[in-house]
Amino acid sequence: MRYSPIIAIVGALGLGAGQLGAAEPLGIGTSGQGAATYSMGSAIAKVAKEKAGLEIRVQPHGGTGKVVPLVNSGRLDLGLANILEVTNAVKGRGPFKGRPHPNLKLVGVMYPFRVGFFVRKGSAIRDHRDIKGKRIGAGYTSQRIIGTLVKAVLNNAGLTMADMKPVPVVNILRQADDFIAGKLDVGFFAMGSGKVKQIDAAVGGIRFISIDPSAAAVERMRKVVSKSFAQLTPKSSGITGVTQDIHAMAYDYLLYAGAHVPDAQVHALAKAVAQNRAALAASFRAFNSLDPKKMAKNIGLPYHPGAVRFYKEAKLWPSGM
Repeated sequence: MRYSPIIAIVGALGLGAGQLGAAEPLGIGTSGQGAATYSMGSAIAKVAKEKAGLEIRVQPHGGTGKVVPLVNSGRLDLGLANILEVTNAVKGRGPFKGRPHPNLKLVGVMYPFRVGFFVRKGSAIRDHRDIKGKRIGAGYTSQRIIGTLVKAVLNNAGLTMADMKPVPVVNILRQADDFIAGKLDVGFFAMGSGKVKQIDAAVGGIRFISIDPSAAAVERMRKVVSKSFAQLTPKSSGITGVTQDIHAMAYDYLLYAGAHVPDAQVHALAKAVAQNRAALAASFRAFNSLDPKKMAKNIGLPYHPGAVRFYKEAKLWPSGM
């Protein structure tokens, strides 16, 4: 495993079995503990170990954007990030302008990642239009991608940060703590994450606010995050903070590897993920939305050769790619 010198290794899972188990362990970079990517990475590591004898160790960082250059340079092996961030990194756009990361190769599309604004359960705020003039986290100086996502959800409501009372925050976890401390009126986080459950318990309940699913509102949102969409999230989903049927901003979340990772290990990883949705969901419920038939869909980014081999063997590789 390639180690980041500034981050401790978390969650050693023991020695692997067979040829893959004897290989050097892989490191997967995630956001900090409590973030959805930490839970995703932990679930993937557990299933890869149990189903493929492939050892993966979780390395939490200050945001997924911190992981991208480490994987590209070979200092880390695997990462998890949203489609916008990976696309920007590969093509050298946005926060990565002029710095393309050509060594990022897809292992697979995981599932639609849902995010949104939330308020305290007893708040008078009922929808996005009601948040105008309220205190909200802004800046995200060490996690710029979150600021972009917040901007997209504001656009959906026909608002900008100029309509709000911005409170500077460093990253999404610090923003969550500020919400708990009463410094913010409106919070932002991924649905289903461990941190959301912590927030809910700390403040006596939270309530996610629905975005506007109309075509015009979604188009405004896509001007910021081009491949985002509105996804119905019913109360019956059991997701903390979803107290009624709502629409959430959603976009594909990706598992990617560095070009340096051996084909055999990526092949085993893609296979373990595609064939063990139930086991993944047992560790992190959001994996119930994983669809193996969509893991290799064409999103305009290169796949790792090891993943390509598995998808072709499993007849999951799209025609024309």
